[in-house]
Amino acid sequence: MKKRPPYNQNSMIRGAIRRTFSRSPVVREVLMAGRREVPKYNKDGSLAKKPAVQYQCEVCSTWVSSTKVSVDHIDPVISVDDGFVDWNQFVDRLFCDKTNLQRICDDCHDKKTASERFERMYKKELSELNDIGSSTSILKKLTPKRLLKYPYPKDFIDRVRQMRKRIGLKV
Repeated sequence: MKKRPPYNQNSMIRGAIRRTFSRSPVVREVLMAGRREVPKYNKDGSLAKKPAVQYQCEVCSTWVSSTKVSVDHIDPVISVDDGFVDWNQFVDRLFCDKTNLQRICDDCHDKKTASERFERMYKKELSELNDIGSSTSILKKLTPKRLLKYPYPKDFIDRVRQMRKRIGLKV
């Protein structure tokens, strides 16, 4: 049996608030602005009763089925620079005007989200590296394999390698 992660109250609250937002009229309005219906055919070649619904991605301009599109915040709800600050700011940024929302296909959304997550991770690691003091835990976390896996800047990689070498860790 798969082991479940421990219960996280903040995660549950965040999920409930996001679910409420996803059902708001603003989200539906953004979706409907790029909606089209295309004929759908049965296996025997006859026209189906209901047409297929497609939405246009605002990033790559492709038309995708309704299951492969979502509404995304152009400016992230959780800031790349500040991270999570408090619940009031989270709610204010989540329930924003439709000018900060876009229809986005799953492929583009995955790329955008990965980019934002990397930026957050990099800024956190850079901050930890600058405040290193006597702790070497960040250097142990920044393994050679990890440095190759993510698109870190070259000067950051060089600095980490020098520091790892200085304390006797594998470079």
